[in-house]
Amino acid sequence: MNGIEPEEWERRLKFRYPMLQYFTNRPFGVEIETFGLKYSISAGDQGVIPPYKITSRTPEGTLLPQVFQRHDLTLNGFSPDEPPYGAWSFVLDDTIKGAGGSELVSPILSGLKGLAQVYDALLLLKEFPEIQVNETCGFHVHHGVDPEKFSDRHLFQLLRIVSIFEGYIYCLLPEERRQAEACRPLEIDLYEWYRNDNRLETPVVQKLWYSQENGDDAQSPRNRKIHPTRYHGLNLHSYWYRHTIEFRYFPSLLDTPEELMQWIIFTQFLVEWSNGRRPSLEYLPKPNKWMNTLYKIYLGTGMMSHIRFSGSLSPGIGECGS
Repeated sequence: MNGIEPEEWERRLKFRYPMLQYFTNRPFGVEIETFGLKYSISAGDQGVIPPYKITSRTPEGTLLPQVFQRHDLTLNGFSPDEPPYGAWSFVLDDTIKGAGGSELVSPILSGLKGLAQVYDALLLLKEFPEIQVNETCGFHVHHGVDPEKFSDRHLFQLLRIVSIFEGYIYCLLPEERRQAEACRPLEIDLYEWYRNDNRLETPVVQKLWYSQENGDDAQSPRNRKIHPTRYHGLNLHSYWYRHTIEFRYFPSLLDTPEELMQWIIFTQFLVEWSNGRRPSLEYLPKPNKWMNTLYKIYLGTGMMSHIRFSGSLSPGIGECGS
């Protein structure tokens, strides 16, 4: 981890990120979108850029695959037969503006070691001046769920939390990201669903998700990764496609990797909460925007008793930045 001992890295991490005390070993993965990577690719590569076809170099002349290898980040793509998500992979992405559009896809990760790998990968990308980000580049986080343990009831709880408090989530984003087409707000009217007394219908969430209101297209097969409903900030199509919950809201921020660490921890908290884990939060007099958002959500859901604060300290619900 760039010369830092694991124990020291963990100590620094917990000091920087108060939410880390709630972080679990639930598996997760990330997709880091950038442009400017130098590579070649053929149809036989099936969209995965082979490391030996990547020609980006550091200012000192070291090839990117060699830099990753020196930092113990294995790159996938030497063979189309390699299992997916077993190593880091550069994948073709033609939705990104700018030459050399690609996304760096992580293996399946978990816990502090997983966060450390993502942090290292972000720092390594910064060693290549031509690799940049713009308004079309997102930082997507997938949290793994077992459908037998994360059922329709838990999906609905997550959908309810995000739909009600999505405005707070957008307040966490840089302003220029809030209008991005790749992470649109949810288009599901839960209030209308309640008014129509459809609560006994099953499967509830799948019917709500694949609705015309939410951008569904009857011509688009649901068993494919690319589906029109996936382009919301919360992508539940991924749940039925590959058993993950994807959060697409946040942009790639190579200059501030700490923000992306916070985003991983924050989104996992929402998944854990929807799965029934609702820890008490210690109230901090000067909370960062992430903890402050959790306080607001707790208060908005009637969970004030789960916030431990003393004296006259009392969290309030405000607008962006408060």
